[in-house]
Amino acid sequence: TAFGANKHGFAFGLNGLYPKYVAHKRLPRQIINRALLSIENEQDLDNLLRLYPVAFGFCINGSFFRQNNYLLNYEIGPNFNKDNENYISKCFVINDDQKQNRKQDEGYTVLNYLVHYNHYERLNEVIIEQKPLGSTHTRSKRGQELGQISTISDALNLLGDTENEAYAIFRTVEKNRNTCTLCTA
Repeated sequence: TAFGANKHGFAFGLNGLYPKYVAHKRLPRQIINRALLSIENEQDLDNLLRLYPVAFGFCINGSFFRQNNYLLNYEIGPNFNKDNENYISKCFVINDDQKQNRKQDEGYTVLNYLVHYNHYERLNEVIIEQKPLGSTHTRSKRGQELGQISTISDALNLLGDTENEAYAIFRTVEKNRNTCTLCTA
């Protein structure tokens, strides 16, 4: 996990997605993490992800707060069928008012919120994934049980949920010896 922001108003968070195979002679995720600090706009971001092949997968959540009124979610992974190419799935998280202005060909779109855990959700048909951690599916299932997020209280309930003692969405040191939640957003 990594997160950051730059002087151009781009704020982002990254999570690892773990394909079963790693591509050789390609960039590790950490190099892309650093490059995000210089991204000026959405086109720069799309070009970075398209032009620089990655060795293994990750997910970016972010927004250009001075430019756009929506959030972005990318799933990225290596394409082993073509040299120097990535699989990329781009998702726009928009509000109800923006729905009328969206074009069908602008990519995958969800309304109002997106909950994404550490596994491929849109590229799962093209990327062979490692067996996901037990916590990934358990937390995803719990998020679905909590339902749609419509209020700040709903969001806080999801982000702070400790219902499942083994794999809580918000993990504390007291209950989990090996892992704990560093931050939520």
